[in-house]
Amino acid sequence: MDHGSMTVRNPPGAPASRRWEARTTRAGGSDQGTDMSRGLRALARGLAAVLATGTAVAAAGAGVARAADNGSGPVATAPSAPATQTLSGVAVNGVRLELTLPKQLPVDLPGQQLAAREVDVAVDDAGGQGYTGTVDVSVTAEGSAAAHPPRVDQYDTDSGSWRPVTAAAGGGAALTVAASVTVPAGGSAQVRLRVSPGTAVLDDVKVSAATNGASVVGSVPVTVPTFQSTGLTASVQAGTPDMVTGQLTNPTDVAYKHVPVKLYLKACPAPPGKCFGAADVKLEARIGGAWQTVAVHADPSVTGGLSGTVFPDVSLAPGDSVQLAARMTLNSGAVAVNPVPMAFGPAGLTVVDHGAAGGMLTVQPQAAPPPTPTSTAGSASSTTASTAPSSTESSPSDPGSSTDPATPSATSATPASDSPAVAAGTPTAGESSSSATILVAAGLFAVCLALVLWFVQMKRRERSAAAARRAGYDR
Repeated sequence: MDHGSMTVRNPPGAPASRRWEARTTRAGGSDQGTDMSRGLRALARGLAAVLATGTAVAAAGAGVARAADNGSGPVATAPSAPATQTLSGVAVNGVRLELTLPKQLPVDLPGQQLAAREVDVAVDDAGGQGYTGTVDVSVTAEGSAAAHPPRVDQYDTDSGSWRPVTAAAGGGAALTVAASVTVPAGGSAQVRLRVSPGTAVLDDVKVSAATNGASVVGSVPVTVPTFQSTGLTASVQAGTPDMVTGQLTNPTDVAYKHVPVKLYLKACPAPPGKCFGAADVKLEARIGGAWQTVAVHADPSVTGGLSGTVFPDVSLAPGDSVQLAARMTLNSGAVAVNPVPMAFGPAGLTVVDHGAAGGMLTVQPQAAPPPTPTSTAGSASSTTASTAPSSTESSPSDPGSSTDPATPSATSATPASDSPAVAAGTPTAGESSSSATILVAAGLFAVCLALVLWFVQMKRRERSAAAARRAGYDR
């Protein structure tokens, strides 16, 4: 996917459901899909536009320094003498070809073109007769993104300068250079080229040379920084922080500095929904093991877009890997937007995206806080305890009595075991209140015990009277 100066590619063979490129290149088509799909495609376009400007955004981990967001974007420094490899062909008809290739071809930055790397074809006289003829050198881009040939320059021995080679129309991903050579007896001649993949994320670049029946073939892998993210598609709870992570890896021999990484939110629902602003999103970055709040700004690239600079300055030495971590709290303000398309990734850097750089957050409603007890409950308990002794004499019409007299008598002892809570609800009672409550409970217990004994005694008398009556009948 190429948008201006920003390039994000999918790895070869990535499933269609995970391909950012598939989701974004169809944005201009007639079938726009659902509102959610439109939002995600708009998000990808917005992120591409923002990242293309080189606006610094985010990164964390080893080699990361907090710096001013000056919009300078990343800077790449290639080695002065890249490693090379040499391949030799078999001598045919008195001619042998030798191919010198770089060991890798790193991709360009969208905003910085790296120096192309030299590819040399040596034509050696193997028969001692000398040779004059034409050497055909083909340079072919290979991979799913190979839509056009690599950038090629040729050294002109007459002028002593490098000149760009123009690809023939309809040549596809291959470009052929025909160079005339004159090889003295026992000597050698060279065809010098410079090759660069540009920003195309290719598998490799194949170079083949042939002349007078002799040939040689070699290939150079194209190296690209990779970015892998997690947490971009999830179900989150409103008002609760949600963390996203990323890992930026540099497998190239190029050193990168001032690499920003951006977190971007598409903060508008489908019309006529209301967009939320920076106050509705809280963004944080993990720096040195602690979370620090990051400013969120409205992004002019897409209506309703919000972005934040979490870590503006990342350094990546050759072979380095950097861990990134940020978290956001959605719908923390007054306006709720659901779902929320988002994206997370480096800006101004050509990368292979392992695990989509864009996703969709489904926001669940904020959980209602649990009810908290108030002092009214304590006062009610105290009132129940103090009125329980008289409940045995209350009439059914008394609003303070809703059960049998025995029921409040049995339960009225319960507040006595919780006397500290009652005292806390009635701060003026002091310790004397607790003593009075205990005395009341003891009195109630005695009354209950007396009632039980009276009831047992009455039952015994009834049984005795019944036995006496039966005895009288018998006589």
